[in-house]
Amino acid sequence: MIFLLLFVSHSWAQSTVGVLSACMRENCSPQSSNSILSQFANQCAIESKALKCDELVKEDSKLAGLIRKCEVVDLCAQAEGGTAFEETKACLRGYTNSLIDMGLAIKDMVVGVGNQIDAAWEKVKADEKLRSEFISQCNQSLACKKDLVKEDPRYASMADEDLEKISATALFVQVQDRKAYLQSISRSVPNTKPPEAHPKDSEISAEQKAKLLDLAAVIKAKLKKEYHKFNCYKPEAQAEMACYAVGQVLDPLMLAGAAFKGARVLNALGKANSEGSTTFLLLEKLEKAAVVTRNGFITKYVDYNPTTVAQNEKFIALAEKGKDAKAYFVNIENSQMKYLNDTLKNKNLVTSLTNYHKELVLDRMKELQKEFPDLKISEYSDFKSLRFAFEGKMPADLEKRIQAIFKDSNDEFVKYVTENKLLRKTDSPETYFRAGVGDTADEAGIASRWARKGEPGELATYNNSSLKSELSAKISSVEKDRVSLRNQLKDTKMLDGETFQPEVFDIVRKNQGDSEKINSALMTRYRVRNLSDQTLTELQRYVKTSDEFSPGLMVAKRENANLNDAVQGGFTMDFVGLGASNMKGTAEALAKSKDLDGVLHEARSAEKAVTEAVNKQKQFFTKVVTESVEKGKLQSICSGDDCVAVATAPLSEREKLKVLNRVADSRYAAKMRFAFVNDGVKSSEVRNTLSTHGESIEKLLRKNLSASMKSHKLEGLTFGVDMRTTSLNEGSVKLLMGQSQDVYLTKSEQARIKEIFKQTVQEFNKTAYKKSFPPRYEAVP
Repeated sequence: MIFLLLFVSHSWAQSTVGVLSACMRENCSPQSSNSILSQFANQCAIESKALKCDELVKEDSKLAGLIRKCEVVDLCAQAEGGTAFEETKACLRGYTNSLIDMGLAIKDMVVGVGNQIDAAWEKVKADEKLRSEFISQCNQSLACKKDLVKEDPRYASMADEDLEKISATALFVQVQDRKAYLQSISRSVPNTKPPEAHPKDSEISAEQKAKLLDLAAVIKAKLKKEYHKFNCYKPEAQAEMACYAVGQVLDPLMLAGAAFKGARVLNALGKANSEGSTTFLLLEKLEKAAVVTRNGFITKYVDYNPTTVAQNEKFIALAEKGKDAKAYFVNIENSQMKYLNDTLKNKNLVTSLTNYHKELVLDRMKELQKEFPDLKISEYSDFKSLRFAFEGKMPADLEKRIQAIFKDSNDEFVKYVTENKLLRKTDSPETYFRAGVGDTADEAGIASRWARKGEPGELATYNNSSLKSELSAKISSVEKDRVSLRNQLKDTKMLDGETFQPEVFDIVRKNQGDSEKINSALMTRYRVRNLSDQTLTELQRYVKTSDEFSPGLMVAKRENANLNDAVQGGFTMDFVGLGASNMKGTAEALAKSKDLDGVLHEARSAEKAVTEAVNKQKQFFTKVVTESVEKGKLQSICSGDDCVAVATAPLSEREKLKVLNRVADSRYAAKMRFAFVNDGVKSSEVRNTLSTHGESIEKLLRKNLSASMKSHKLEGLTFGVDMRTTSLNEGSVKLLMGQSQDVYLTKSEQARIKEIFKQTVQEFNKTAYKKSFPPRYEAVP
């Protein structure tokens, strides 16, 4: 299969950028005739009337949905919908349909679209009727200029910045003159070398992708000249029509008529007919293969959210009914999300991988819905999981069908991410996602967790006798370990409630499998004597087994907290010990109940209490962000387990310290970790990765300090790692520290913190990556 990446020229979206910006500012509710939105609406109406756009609908009523509308509300809706991504998909439809209409077989499209692009490029470049449009576009495209001079030694090795200074016209003339001269010489010399065969394309090259971008812009410019009513259409329809013409490489004088005749513009509305069904099957495959770079993949999937808040709320209400809902629940989750975040050091990539898997499942679930229209399917989605509730008339083999959907999705996921080198085979992507089913949402959740011990792609069911027998035995084992441990540790400060302090769960969870580190951390934190091997073994088993009963969190409104828009800088905040609080809640539930159904009920109640506490913590963060700096300078966004603050102007060190001190002087002092990214970082991907690195450094710092600082002092400090660099994996890093008014640090302790921070940065550099280019961050005072 080819991997096709289609770009839409920036100029294609310019007509919607101003409208979209105005919609955001005016909230699509202009208060006077002088508003920017009203001016756009008036301008649109005048142009549409001059072009007689309404005549297009009179000629063919099927085109009504494709014609742009000029009311303010409609302009906002069209601007929000006319994204570059949607235009790219429309362009892909038009280009693919064009090749099919030319008689190119599906199998040839899979291996030869790159050759088609090359052929179209050469034809347009040589066509005198398209020369002005070609040169105009080439003047704006470095890739186009580089292609012009690729065989000319005078320019082929020239630096990009120097090449950009030369006009495309001058380059074209000089290169053509040299080509004509060489051809005149070669006519008298016999050609004894056989021509090189063009290799079959296994994927579209970067050069071909750039060519397609420029071809689309050239053809669109010509269409606007030859057919003025082209401007009557929505951006998606324009994209499909122009790219259809790209595929045809028609005589420019016939572009308009042919494009509108053959582009099947109704496809831009997503209306497939029986004639186009084969086309759409191919399009779905091509669209999924459209992104082959990691950054491109993240751009496409990081903000993908298949469900609305209303859908999530409906599912949560159904789930809270338990068995009274009389529904059948499915839970699919990324079981390795924390591990992936910690190892890949790229939260956006992990989020995108999870979202891509969701898309694969949902595509197949839609087919199931079509086959069984009386089957009612409710959907829920969050960062980690995708859930379904089935009601109504269910097929007898529903579980078997869900098993097939999950396995097929998993197989396609593994194939795609490994072939495109988003992950390595040694990363074992087949083990990431697990699925379970049950008569309640929590039954499906516990089944998906139990599925981790099975084969990849298997669907676990709560009604499985082996599952119930094994989990019931574990409940008895957990209780036995709890009683034994509390008796062994009764004289320590590790006990809390019916179980232990949250930090105990956190220390054991993070160091699972390393008894020496657990022993050392607990001795430092609670000033206990050296723990026996038996105690350490029981403690690890207790924590690990208890965690298997933790319920999945359900949040109706999903916010993607990232620094994508933080061009002026900002910071991220990660909740410290949230996982430990959830684990303690589950352990308390296990202590109260002795049977599996009771444990699930109590664990859900405990989860609600933890969620309420986290929501209060988020509210406090928002208040700090709002009040610590001048009004409007920071905007906060919180997701399920982290928050970000996006700056509208660069933050000073004094402002950063003010935020940290406000937090340190609260009960959340050691419950939040901060990572600051400064202005000047151009790439959103670099900004987000820098913040992830900062959080990882803070996490490692707090761990290293726990061995040498008194716990009550460490709990009164809030750390922020200031990534003072605009480059990834290199540059200066500074530790900023907020200090509670109740904590006094000696000069020796302050110096010790700085020294351990320096060592921590060095440790991070060595352990962050296994690849050949590890980070080279430098701690600065």
